[in-house]
Amino acid sequence: MQVQPLVGASNAVGGGSARDYDRRMTDVSLFFQRLLGSAAPMAAAVAAEYTVDELARAAQTTVRNVRAYQDRGLLSPPERRGRVGIYSGEHLARLRLIGQLLERGYSIASIRELFDAWAQGRDLAHVLGLDQAIRGPGEPEQPGRLEFAELQAIFADDLDDAMIERAMAMGLLQFAGDHLCIPSPRLFAAGVELYRAGIPLPALLDELESIRRHVEQVSTGIVQMIVGHLVNPLLQSSLPRVDQLEGLSAQLLQLRPLVEQVVEAELARGLPVAANRELSERVHQLLQGFLQRG
Repeated sequence: MQVQPLVGASNAVGGGSARDYDRRMTDVSLFFQRLLGSAAPMAAAVAAEYTVDELARAAQTTVRNVRAYQDRGLLSPPERRGRVGIYSGEHLARLRLIGQLLERGYSIASIRELFDAWAQGRDLAHVLGLDQAIRGPGEPEQPGRLEFAELQAIFADDLDDAMIERAMAMGLLQFAGDHLCIPSPRLFAAGVELYRAGIPLPALLDELESIRRHVEQVSTGIVQMIVGHLVNPLLQSSLPRVDQLEGLSAQLLQLRPLVEQVVEAELARGLPVAANRELSERVHQLLQGFLQRG
């Protein structure tokens, strides 16, 4: 199985000065040093100074690699003193970090993307390439197009400015120039059928808001369970190897449809239970009224 890309390709580390770059990359190095379980403090060695030959020897690499890492944005340029470039202990710590990541199976390109992503503040799932696994397999639902006249024909007099604004706030509609964009055609189609069955539009929107609150609560519980038992143990003390990330990504992809299956099964169980309860109460009320009139 191929590793999912760690992050989207990036051609630049980010805007700002060289000092900003150094600060960001220092934060990155400290973060990954902690994840890699390194006990050697970086701060104590920052004051040390090296020529490129001395730096390569200290990091147990080659001058060619040092220059290559610098060209690819993994190392900031050295301080120029005349014709000599002077590197610091911070450069050495970063070189050692790169070496540790290489030993764990990360490619140079992946390390660059890993550093860039974290320096730019992307979330850890994105940094580690797990976001696709969390979103699940397959393509996301494609938005639909609807003319305003079509919308008006469906909902007639029930469609007013307040309803349109509410639907837009809920992400059900979007204005797109001379037409409307429907972010979720499946959700919209279900709402239209329920409306045609006789359920008022305000009631549909009220229920959708309630459903979303409950679904987000259920989703949070499920994600916390998976993270607590599967993800956190892998990230507890060190950055995982590439093969471990592959395994976790595959596991998350397998779990996504299983979780949806559980929710669907429970909804199928709950709907008839709720329907029987509501209908039984209504029938009981009707019988009570009939007997009282009798």
